[in-house]
Amino acid sequence: MEKRVFVNLKTPIKGGHRDELLDKLKISIDYSASGVCFLDGCPYNGGVYIYLTPCSYKNGVIGTFINGEIHTMGYKILLKAMNRRSQKQIDLAAELILPYAEEIASYYSDKKHDAVIKLINKVYKSDK
Repeated sequence: MEKRVFVNLKTPIKGGHRDELLDKLKISIDYSASGVCFLDGCPYNGGVYIYLTPCSYKNGVIGTFINGEIHTMGYKILLKAMNRRSQKQIDLAAELILPYAEEIASYYSDKKHDAVIKLINKVYKSDK
């Protein structure tokens, strides 16, 4: 089962067909099987991933939009390649990374995506 948190963005992201404001960053950690991306045809490995998705969260409903930009669509980062799901590995990754959720959201708000990736890699790789 995925582990996730919602963190406030200090600068809401504008977009969508109604100029909606996305004021939260959904940080989730889960397993994804290997496959091929249907958008660009590139293969990807199976394993434990962290997903960063800007969204709005009201009354239990999560709202997001897709427009092709990394900053408004979000992205995923492979933490550990694996052939099959391991709840133990998902829990371990969540235990290491989710305490840094506020810092990740702060970098994300400032569009410092390289800093987000460096922080996640540093925390996950060094604490194992």
